[in-house]
Amino acid sequence: MIVVFLVMLLVFGIFVLTYDHMSVLYKAAGEVIKALIDSMKGTEVTERGEYWERVRTVLGITMSMGTDRAVKVFLTVSCLNCLAVTVLVGGRVSLALSSVSAVMAFFVPYALLRLRMERIRIKSSLEGETLLAELTENYKIYYYNMKEGIDRTAMTIEDAPDSKRILQNLSRGLQRAGSEASISRLLSEFSLSINTSWANTLKNLMYFSLVHGIRVDEALEDLSATIRRAREVKEYAKRENNESSLMIKYLVPLAYALTVLGGVKFFDLGWDKFLYYQFQTEVGMTWITASCIVYAISYMVNLFLSESKLDL
Repeated sequence: MIVVFLVMLLVFGIFVLTYDHMSVLYKAAGEVIKALIDSMKGTEVTERGEYWERVRTVLGITMSMGTDRAVKVFLTVSCLNCLAVTVLVGGRVSLALSSVSAVMAFFVPYALLRLRMERIRIKSSLEGETLLAELTENYKIYYYNMKEGIDRTAMTIEDAPDSKRILQNLSRGLQRAGSEASISRLLSEFSLSINTSWANTLKNLMYFSLVHGIRVDEALEDLSATIRRAREVKEYAKRENNESSLMIKYLVPLAYALTVLGGVKFFDLGWDKFLYYQFQTEVGMTWITASCIVYAISYMVNLFLSESKLDL
């Protein structure tokens, strides 16, 4: 009974510590559970909450799968991942470490999704100067028609593949948009795909031009010049510092492999004994599980911090 209470306390602590960063996923999971309960009762769910929509938007940005079904599949995969790790390490390590491993396994798909979204944002932010130049030129060519400018830019831009994909999604959405609210939603998704201050400014300029017909060519040129100056500052301040990335990516796994090889070759450990002590004993499983957790966290943090977006 005491062990169960301690595990529940641990899970609650992890929930509290991660809530600020994972609140979208938590609330979306709650909506999935509610939807399943309603479906069992025969209640048809026609509206989705704000957090469900945010998860759907992120899936659309990263995987081009922005549907309700994709959200359900994503959360189901997370739960299955958690269950698989629980079955794999349960009973072979301590209950606390097993619980931490299961919780982390549940969040691995979300962490990978966020990582992919950050990489997309970084790459598209670095293409801002090219995007603005092409869009401004096409906007002027088509007599200050923003919709035509976006459509043309989405087809012709070549040196900015990530921005091209984002613009193509926006162009397809604008073809179907029939109201100011739908245009605003599409532009918000466009801005979220890059998530920089200049992208938010560009979103506002597009909105004024698409909805109110205001000419924004001079504002686009000013924004392009500002991005150009920001890029020059970023290039000047950038420093080559890849030591930590190389250590995490190569040195840590190599050190473990050399430790195993040294034990087998020079200390007469034998592969049978190594496999037994590493994977068939509680101490061995505890160390390998804890090492994998620490390595995964370090690798994810390094990927998030290794490169920055081009912002104003």
